[in-house]
Amino acid sequence: MFLCFVHVYRFNMKALHTLCLILTGTIANAQTTDSTTTKNARQLSAVTIKSQSGKMVIESMQMGKTVLPVAMLLKAPAIGGEADVVKALQLTPGVKGGSEGTIGMYVRGGGGDENLILLDGAPLYNAGHLLGFFSVFNNATLKDVQLYKSGWAAKYGGRLSSVMDVRTKDASMTQTKADLSIGTISSSVCVETPVVKDKVSLMVAGRRTYIDKVMKAVPYHFHDMNMKLAYKADSRNRLYLSAYTGRDVLQASNQQDKEATEDNIQSGMKMGNNTASLRWNHLHKNNKLSGDVTTYYSGFSYNIDGRLNSNRIQMQSAIRDLGINTDLRLNYFAGHKLTAGFSFINHYFHPNVLHTEGPMVERFGNSKGQKIYNNEAAIYLNDEIRIDSNWQVAAGVRVSSTITTSKTYINPEPRLGLRYKLNEHNSLKASYTRMAQYMHMVTGSSLMLPTDMWYPATNRTKPATSDQVSAGYYYNIADADITISAEAYYKWMHNLCEYKEGAQMLMNDKYEDELVQGKGRAYGLEIFASKTNGRLTGWFGYSLAFAHRSFDSLNKGKEYYARNDRRHQLSVVAMYDINKNWSISATTVYATGAPFTGQTSQYMVPKPGFTGFETMPAYTSRNELRMSAAFRTDADLQYKFNISKRVKADAHLSVYNIFNRTQPHSVQRVFDKESNSYKYQQRGLFGTITAASLNIHL
Repeated sequence: MFLCFVHVYRFNMKALHTLCLILTGTIANAQTTDSTTTKNARQLSAVTIKSQSGKMVIESMQMGKTVLPVAMLLKAPAIGGEADVVKALQLTPGVKGGSEGTIGMYVRGGGGDENLILLDGAPLYNAGHLLGFFSVFNNATLKDVQLYKSGWAAKYGGRLSSVMDVRTKDASMTQTKADLSIGTISSSVCVETPVVKDKVSLMVAGRRTYIDKVMKAVPYHFHDMNMKLAYKADSRNRLYLSAYTGRDVLQASNQQDKEATEDNIQSGMKMGNNTASLRWNHLHKNNKLSGDVTTYYSGFSYNIDGRLNSNRIQMQSAIRDLGINTDLRLNYFAGHKLTAGFSFINHYFHPNVLHTEGPMVERFGNSKGQKIYNNEAAIYLNDEIRIDSNWQVAAGVRVSSTITTSKTYINPEPRLGLRYKLNEHNSLKASYTRMAQYMHMVTGSSLMLPTDMWYPATNRTKPATSDQVSAGYYYNIADADITISAEAYYKWMHNLCEYKEGAQMLMNDKYEDELVQGKGRAYGLEIFASKTNGRLTGWFGYSLAFAHRSFDSLNKGKEYYARNDRRHQLSVVAMYDINKNWSISATTVYATGAPFTGQTSQYMVPKPGFTGFETMPAYTSRNELRMSAAFRTDADLQYKFNISKRVKADAHLSVYNIFNRTQPHSVQRVFDKESNSYKYQQRGLFGTITAASLNIHL
């Protein structure tokens, strides 16, 4: 019975995926490529900086910081014509995506759960819609996006691999503005207006897909809404109230087919995020002290429901945070930039809630799940010290802790950075960072499935930690506004979590019995060049990277390559303004294939009681084989025009995967009759996709 429900759920996801391709205008199906994968190859992607530009990159202490201009994001080609901030970040070195077209991020050999994603100061636990094919960020609301991959400031903590800090725009306090975007898959609207002129402003935005409205056979949609209220109390005090809510909804039934005569089978899914944050920004009258105090709420939950006539099975899970952050910036001493603060988070976890009805599923029973409360706290102090015009040092420490029901963990997290400016156009930097993470999300898929649950550190499951050293060279060609950087890193990771072989996580309150902990290491070299001004803009990124994992109870205790290991990754993004109306952009991406565990042979063993024989597979070492490399080229043509004196618009025509090359997504072992042997068959998700969109600015 339970397997029936799961099968219906998977069937509807497959139908949803197929019909999405039709809706977005797929003009060629993803081809199937047969090839025998190569042994002993695996890789991970790398990282580098693409930020402020020019002089700031040379002067700054920060390493590995990516500041993504929203205007540049909107000009980059995107799948289905849906520009996405996370997918744009995947085009920078050091950020590896998950499955093709999804928003998963794997930074410097880290896992998908090792990225702290902040929306106006509140953490997001699921940043995707449609199984991760679209992010929760509405582009019309974005002010800036910053991604930190090394040398984190001491105020950041809680994850091992990266911090993605997303800020929404402050509405104008003097005039009303509106943006309307009409896309192939979804449409959105964003309105900014002053509530009290020069005092209070409001930004409200909404987005919705209309797959379910256009194609009744796909009963799925997602929607989200953003709100931001800004209040200027005086010249030294401001308040910001931000909120976000988003939902994915799937409701399917075989009774939608009028000719159906079989049993009544229904399946559904609801999942989504809710966040709210209140930030007070203050500048002291002496101008030497400033700070922010942020309180926030963040919650994520899912509900999967299946029915067969009078039988029903329902699974639920939820996570909720209540937190406060205080950040102070002090400039009392010449040559010193002091920052200090503290944070406190109350975590609530409620996984594996199970409700059943009917004789076919009553054996599963009912479970209220295990409610877990954890408190996480941290204090930090950091100082940037200017020794002379060339030498600068950043030294700090963050002390974090978590309190479980039976144990307290305390982790000192030192931070150290060094910058030496060779001249006005060249600088050298080095850094060391330790991070601690007090929760884990273990997944067996590269898709963002709702069944990927977060688990807290407990007396048995230890917090994860990482130590990273990095060094880089930075060069600025001021006349051409080109910045070039090369950065090398080495990272050690401890107490990483993975499933045991054959683990059962669903409907299992004793999840700790199914987890094992181990260690990892990652290292690599990243080269990055960017140009952010002029008619021709864009960036080039290349990374050489390695990512390893080691667990005593997996792979016979031998070290193996991580699932998202990539040896080489290259991306070229170019945008050219042909004239004031027309512009074109293109991307080319290459990445070595993902590793996987293959089957080498099979053998016969007798059944109990010698009643017959059954076939047993023999496998390679964990992640010993590798899929073929991925290569893709996308393009976008943009036309800007005026509808009236006040109303402007821009239209986009985008083509994803122009050459219709398969981007290997999964591998199957199939029997080839011609050669009378088995071989691996690789499949991709998408072929060429053509889409159009229209943005209207009022």
